[in-house]
Amino acid sequence: MKPLLRSFGIFIRQIIRDDMLWAVCLAPLLVALLFRFGIPYAESLLCAFFQKRAILAGYYLLFDLVLCFMPPYMFCFASAMVMLTERDENMAGYMAVTPVGKTGYMLSRLVLPAAIAFPISILLIHFFSLTDWNYLALSAVSLLMGLSSIAVALFIFSFSRNRVEGMAMVKLSGLLFVGLVAPFFVLSGSQYLVAFLPSFWAAKLCLEENSLLMLPALAVSLVWIWVLGRRLERKLY
Repeated sequence: MKPLLRSFGIFIRQIIRDDMLWAVCLAPLLVALLFRFGIPYAESLLCAFFQKRAILAGYYLLFDLVLCFMPPYMFCFASAMVMLTERDENMAGYMAVTPVGKTGYMLSRLVLPAAIAFPISILLIHFFSLTDWNYLALSAVSLLMGLSSIAVALFIFSFSRNRVEGMAMVKLSGLLFVGLVAPFFVLSGSQYLVAFLPSFWAAKLCLEENSLLMLPALAVSLVWIWVLGRRLERKLY
């Protein structure tokens, strides 16, 4: 446990020294404030202009889902950037053969940030959500968002050789969250074309309130993590 915590401490110190990563970690709070106060205000302006009773209100749950995934996504993005920096400096391979080990290194860089983001997602939704949430459903969705974000970090690290390429891969990795949007805008069975994305099942779980959907959601998330995790292991040496 001590080597794992020391490794995580090194990770935190690297974030503290990087202004961009500090901003990334604070971004979820800024987004929460924007959504909580900006979206209802925009809704009132749009409804008055178009003389409609509701325009954005039907998508408040989608905004909440985006807010829920922001903490793990941003934290895991920071993790990927730190891991790429450590790879450039040959620290990643060194740490993998220390008492921390390859598994400990991956836990300290991926699992712990996602675990810390889990309660933060719940707190942000509690204080800034636009809709009412069942806390069991919120916990399930926060877990899925954390797993999805671990897959994103693995994707960024696995297919990037340095931080510059990593920034480009961040934009591409955003496609993994297209699944959040599909159930809201595609009402036909064609929405299942994106069922291979973990985010799709998180949105379906909220819309249909069917706990059985956790099974495919977890399965899809773990497959992504397993496939990309194997690629990461090969890159550590």
